[in-house]
Amino acid sequence: MAKRVTFVNTNQIKPAIAPIAFDYLSAPMERAGFALDLLDLCFSDDCEAAIAAHCRTAAPDYWGVTLRNTDDVYFSSGYSFLDRIRDIVALLRRARAVPVVMGGAGYSVMPEKLLAYLDADFGIVREGEFSFPELLTCLEEGRSFTHIPGVVYRDTAGVRATPLAPNACGPLASIGPHKRELVDNPHYFAKGGQIGIETKRGCNRSCIYCVEPLIKGRTVRMREPDDVVAEMASLEERGVNVFHINDSEFNLSVAHPLALCAAIIRHGLAGKIQWYAYGMPRPFPDELAAAMKAAGCVGMNFGVDTASETMLKILRRTFSADDIEQAVNTAKRHGLEHIIELLFGAPGETQETARETIEFIKRVDPERVSVTVGLRIFPGTELEQMIRREGLHVGNPNLHGHIEGNDDLLHPVFYLPTALGPDPQQFIADLIGNDRRFFGTNASLFNYNANDALVEAIAQGERGAYWSILNRIEKRFEAAHDARGCHRTPAAGGDADRAPIEVVPIEQSA
Repeated sequence: MAKRVTFVNTNQIKPAIAPIAFDYLSAPMERAGFALDLLDLCFSDDCEAAIAAHCRTAAPDYWGVTLRNTDDVYFSSGYSFLDRIRDIVALLRRARAVPVVMGGAGYSVMPEKLLAYLDADFGIVREGEFSFPELLTCLEEGRSFTHIPGVVYRDTAGVRATPLAPNACGPLASIGPHKRELVDNPHYFAKGGQIGIETKRGCNRSCIYCVEPLIKGRTVRMREPDDVVAEMASLEERGVNVFHINDSEFNLSVAHPLALCAAIIRHGLAGKIQWYAYGMPRPFPDELAAAMKAAGCVGMNFGVDTASETMLKILRRTFSADDIEQAVNTAKRHGLEHIIELLFGAPGETQETARETIEFIKRVDPERVSVTVGLRIFPGTELEQMIRREGLHVGNPNLHGHIEGNDDLLHPVFYLPTALGPDPQQFIADLIGNDRRFFGTNASLFNYNANDALVEAIAQGERGAYWSILNRIEKRFEAAHDARGCHRTPAAGGDADRAPIEVVPIEQSA
């Protein structure tokens, strides 16, 4: 009889985000001879009861637990999910004492520390299509698994990990199209307004704060465009027609996105679906923008961070301020909704670099702008190394959050330099003023953890990337107030003169 694996979705962020990894793992696991069940705790108000109910009808031989985000990456709250996940792991063990295997994007950022903290048995670093079924097969057959790259485990010496070789992750083309049948994607679409999809994995850029290379590797591996389109078509047939491409950056190259757009058009999906993507301002030629628009792309999220040439160098971004302006103009020419994401507070940030960025962005005139103040310091990043040289201790006035007793950065610690003044958020707000291109004044509106405004909008039929939905909400608000002769900055409450501060969207670390 086939051994059973129950995948456990622990992510309860709202709006709901479909656990794409379980769909992507299902075919490799089934080919290896394992039977699969899904215990989805996303919509559960009582995890203990849900686990008990699952064990009355299923008898898993392994628990496969996903950790998508370690915390909300939100400076104002610094809310960690880890204690809740640890409680869920304990409940799983109590219900059925079989090995617990951790995985997921958040887990891969600090896998050994998290295995110990969460009290799990094994962990899979990065993707699991190749390593997870091989690990379980070795366990079933009583063979050593230490040849498998990226496996975290326990022995008498404590928590260990097998090395991640440069070629540890296999070619995506060998996986083929995904059926996307294990997860109830139509339900997630109704509750979350979009469904994620990948066209590539990996990021070869060197942004000092970013964990994408830790999660997906530095080698960029492409999926076959026809496989991606087959996956989209399968979901579209079930009523899912708005997608968010979860690539680290959609346009790391131009050739592959062009091939994907051509495949969408060739297979007749362009008029049936809409999609959004993350992208860099360079390369973003007219040819690519036109192809994206023709293939159903609705909007682009340009995470540029800054328009200060000084800060672009510090952050190790690979484009210039002029590239940002050209990208905005290209998006406008082709009718693509777009947002510029700004990030303030890296080492070297001053009031002058912040002012330079805001003034430049106002002149460039993008459709929308979001603002993040404060950088979450993740282990394994260049930012961590910089901060350790500066001093990772409670006496460093640039640090905020869970500093004491948290040298491993398991819990949220943020960097925000004193050079931005005694109240950096207010300083940025004053620079923005009442500029309507910047999102509304209520900071909590842009934390995608328990976002009631988004949940309600999606329940009323809104679909799309969350920034796009918020854009529509704001535009309706502005129109209503203009019609009544009001002139205050749109927001869900708050001081009319205080401009918005947004957090990095945690929805998109797929």
